[in-house]
Amino acid sequence: MKFLVSFLLLAMAILPSKAENRGANGSKESYKGAHIRFEQTEYDFGEVYRKGKDRTCVFRFVNDGAEPLVIFSAKTSCSCLKAEFPRKPITVGESGEVRLLLESKKMDKGVFRRVVQINSTSVGGAEIITIKGVAKD
Repeated sequence: MKFLVSFLLLAMAILPSKAENRGANGSKESYKGAHIRFEQTEYDFGEVYRKGKDRTCVFRFVNDGAEPLVIFSAKTSCSCLKAEFPRKPITVGESGEVRLLLESKKMDKGVFRRVVQINSTSVGGAEIITIKGVAKD
């Protein structure tokens, strides 16, 4: 048991942690480069009717880093999903949004979960946003 505790403490000391990114007061993270922070990373459409209208949702974000943020791409996990994102740099403190269009006629019947990979200059690397729901006839 003592070995396990020692091992865990050693691992925590060696591995990088987000605590290193905290400001002097320890309450807010500060980043050396651009950083994208989404208000939410998942949206539930509930029931989607395949013969109904296309559906949209919006994922709002802010650049809470120290440099301008540039989004390069938004890669969707299926052809039923289209993504729109800002093409211009997002300055420090500025907000933006990723808008998703779900083309219901292209959906297979049943429970679905789709992801979009947001590739940008964020120091956090690629971000994943998710939609889910149930496609019905």
